Amino acid sequence: MAEHSQNGWPVLSSNRLTWFSAAGGRFAAADADVAFLAAYLIRCFDAEVEKVEGRVLDDWSWAPRNVRGSRSVISNHASATAWDLNALKHVQGARGTFTRSQVDKVHAILARITDGRGHKIFRWGNDYVNATIDAMHFEINASKAQVRRARAVLQQRLEEEEDMKWTDQIKLTATDAKIWGKPYKTGSKVTFGLMVRYPTLARKTQADLAAFAAASAKRDAAMKVQLDTLIAAVAALSTGSAPEVSKAFADGLSAMRAEVTRIDAEVNALQGTDVTDEDIAADVDAAIAEAEAAEAAEESVDVTERATSNA
Repeated sequence: MAEHSQNGWPVLSSNRLTWFSAAGGRFAAADADVAFLAAYLIRCFDAEVEKVEGRVLDDWSWAPRNVRGSRSVISNHASATAWDLNALKHVQGARGTFTRSQVDKVHAILARITDGRGHKIFRWGNDYVNATIDAMHFEINASKAQVRRARAVLQQRLEEEEDMKWTDQIKLTATDAKIWGKPYKTGSKVTFGLMVRYPTLARKTQADLAAFAAASAKRDAAMKVQLDTLIAAVAALSTGSAPEVSKAFADGLSAMRAEVTRIDAEVNALQGTDVTDEDIAADVDAAIAEAEAAEAAEESVDVTERATSNA
């Protein structure tokens, strides 16, 4: 009967290992599913927590040995289901080698790697309760079936995220630029995240509402001028002579007409974005056509490559 490591996985000889690369290092895994998940973990650790120093030989995977200090329990390293990262910085038994922020980031990474049913695939030595703390150490804490499901879940999510990332750059069209206004121009690049949070149509609505509010304020001001003129005329009727009343009305009407003319001119200049819904629809249609053409081109290249490889 084959021996098993502490987590129940079979102990492996060196000729049965699956090797993979991650963060500039070469590591061993029990099989392809384990390799896929471990590579993701190590890449995320390197990018989000701390750099995995490839020049320093302190990153380990497979090792045919027992758990340190034990004569009977076989280490998960022996089944190629455990990995040590930056071991010289995080010596076994040492506490507080990671900051609180780093600990939170590691837990966030581990929370992303599950079997889709709530079970986390990896256990971290920094979280040990009834064993010596081992902050360098990560190990599989799941069955082969759970690991297989976790790979499928993670692979699907990564493929979906690959289609469009929040940080991907998008060029603004002429319609976009007209709506977004300064400092944006045709061809200006914005992130996909910004475009989603502030889409062009929302910008158009925002600009049109702002223009409407400004126009309303201008018209309110014109109404106030007219009321002030009427009040002055009524006051003249009650106290002044006929010539004074005539002059008050004439002066008031003249001033009112001039002010209304000026305000109307300003209101007419406040036309929002001057972009119609039809303009935006045409823009969207053009973007869809461009995407479909690019996809068709990729499929054509793929078919050609397959034909060449099968020749």
